[in-house]
This record gives sequence, C-alpha cells and structure tokens, in this order.
Amino acid sequence: MFYEINVKKAISRTKIPVSYYTINPYIGCTVGCRYCFAQFIGQFKNTTGKWGKDVYIKKNLIEVLDREIGKTPYRNFFISTNCDAYQHIEKKYELTRNILKRLISYDFPIFIMTKSNLILRDIDLLKLSKKVYIMITVTTDNDDVRKIFEPGANSIPERIELIEKLNGQNIPTDAFIGPALPMNSKRLANRLVNLVGKVHIDDLNYKYRVRDLYKKYKLEKWLNEESFTRIKNDFSEVFGKDRIS
Repeated sequence: MFYEINVKKAISRTKIPVSYYTINPYIGCTVGCRYCFAQFIGQFKNTTGKWGKDVYIKKNLIEVLDREIGKTPYRNFFISTNCDAYQHIEKKYELTRNILKRLISYDFPIFIMTKSNLILRDIDLLKLSKKVYIMITVTTDNDDVRKIFEPGANSIPERIELIEKLNGQNIPTDAFIGPALPMNSKRLANRLVNLVGKVHIDDLNYKYRVRDLYKKYKLEKWLNEESFTRIKNDFSEVFGKDRIS
C-alpha cells in the first residue's frame, strides 16, 4: 500500500561519513531488502507498515525543500539514507528527480547509492553536474541469492550493465559491495575490475535479523568472519588495495 503524507522538514543531517546532509523522499522501500537497517532504524519503525510492501510518499517534500534549500550551508548531500531513492514508486512521483533539479541548480555535491536502473531516466540531469558521484550496490554475483535477500531489486546482470551505461555517459560511478552476501568473490571482482575505479566493501550488519533466512537456505557459513575476510582478500587481489575502501 502507498500512503501520501505531509512533512515539515526535507533536509536532514546525517552522520554517514560520505555526506553531511540527506534527503529521503520516501519512508519505506519497495525493493524490500531483507537485511536493510531502515526497517527498524529511522522513520519506518514508527509506522505500522510492512517492510517491502508499504511506502509513505512525502507529497509536499519539494515544496518544503524549496523553502529550506536557499538557507542551507554548502555541504554534500546523500540521496538517500533510509530508502532506495529510485525504488519503483519513484517512476510515478518523481520526487528524486525533482530533488536533483534543486540540488544541481544550487551546485551542491551529490552522492547517490541505488540498486535501480530507473536512475537512467535522470541521465539528462546527472550530466548537468560535475559534482555527482554514484555507487551501484552489487551485493553478490548470484541472482538466486539476490532473489532471497533483495526480492524487489534489479537483477545482478542489470546492475552491472547499469554501471557500464553510467560510466559510458561520463557520470562517475563505482560499485558498493555491501552487505557482502554469499558470492563467488573472485568472479565478481574480475567482472567489475575494468568497469569501476573503486569498490567499497562492507560486511552484513545486524546478522541476527536474517540468521533464520541464512539457515533456511543453508547459507550459515557465510555469516562467519572468515567468509567476509575471504571476500575482501579476493577483491584486494584483483583490484589492488588502493582501489578498495
């Protein structure tokens, strides 16, 4: 279900190291990643919604943003921290597209992380700014694993093709391997090494939230520290340590 709501604030401060501000156009996310922290940390936890199914659309967000943006000190923005800004509902509401228009017009640096090829719709805007940096999340090379943990996300081949298309348009785009899900890490590293400048690798946080899911599909061994270390080592071997963060 989708619900339209009004908000009093558009721009929020974030403690995520890559950015100073964030704008979250939606509460909830139709991508529905089973491991996502946003279902129990942040605004969604205060709703009665079902994660992956219910989304609250901030229908007056752009109006509020127009009031705030001129008073906002020059810092970088993360779109967005608590949902995929290019989730399915964005195709209809275009909140993310309108956020981009405002931020680009004020020349703010913009960081975007997404799993969705809907971002290709906004290539015309992204090419207007020299201060846009994108990370496409690629958590595994195995699309069967993707279907378990990221049921509403674009497939892994689609995301790799997305990286190729964005970089082909001279829009700086790297890969975020996080959380690192069960994978053939050497194979994924070799697939990405000539497509991106860097990769950022992150372990699965809040493992207790998805432990039963790992057990159900007999993937428990991937929850240990040794598995994540092996993934990091494989990527370091292929990319070199200076291209890993």
